[in-house]
Amino acid sequence: MQRLLDQAARLIQNARDLPAAEALALLREAIGLLEACRPAKERDGMMALAYLRLAQAERQLGRRAEAERAYMLGYSYARTSREERVRRLAERLGEEFAL
Repeated sequence: MQRLLDQAARLIQNARDLPAAEALALLREAIGLLEACRPAKERDGMMALAYLRLAQAERQLGRRAEAERAYMLGYSYARTSREERVRRLAERLGEEFAL
């Protein structure tokens, strides 16, 4: 499981520096890897981060419905993970999305 978490973390990090269209594939791959892991604080925090970044990328591409869906999933994972940094990001994005 740790190997999958490490792989997903690298994908999320690599997606950070890419244009939105290219980041989508990496973020979706990271989410797929994380879905294969057991729910835990670390995994849920990473799921939140991946979904929140996916929401940002979808929004940049003008795909509002997909962005809102990804945001809601990311926000939910941020709450369950109880990781403060990720939760703050979710709340900040919530203001940007005006949800």
